Amino acid sequence: MRDFVTEAIRLAVALERKCYDFYRKGATMAPDPEGRLIFERLASEEAGHIDALQAESPAPLCDTQRCAQQPEIEGRLREPQGKLLDQLRLALLNRQFCIDLYTTFAKSFREPSICRVFEMTLLIARKELRSIRQEYLQADAAPGTSIVTRRQRRTHARSGLHPVTPNKHSEVFFSMLDSGRHSNFR
Repeated sequence: MRDFVTEAIRLAVALERKCYDFYRKGATMAPDPEGRLIFERLASEEAGHIDALQAESPAPLCDTQRCAQQPEIEGRLREPQGKLLDQLRLALLNRQFCIDLYTTFAKSFREPSICRVFEMTLLIARKELRSIRQEYLQADAAPGTSIVTRRQRRTHARSGLHPVTPNKHSEVFFSMLDSGRHSNFR
């Protein structure tokens, strides 16, 4: 079981490294110093999260050769480009993608130690999503209008009213049924 926990942490660290790389690229490509500071702060927070995850690992995650060959995470992680508002919108989408993935993993596994890893990363990702959303809303405010009078803009993030459910024809759904774990999806 220790190997599975180590692999869960390795996957979470790989996703967090992708987000860290995204923030570092956002800092270098930011058009203004304010945007650079925002992305540098996000990158430093992300580095702290990676260190915390690696400290939780029961075994060393990888040696130097394997660290160079991190697993490639397929998905909607995109490269930052354009204005600060567009970069923050992409950061919101990337963070929401990670939250959805961590939620699915936390609900899918039966072993409490594996679920704890993904629940811990889920809490960290939600906290970071709130700070990105706050930066996005502040960057969206036009200099001439007050926040009270302007129309509220969508943040392109799910509100959390509807839980993420796996497809009823997917392997995740069948494995949940086979494992005997209580499911909210029935």
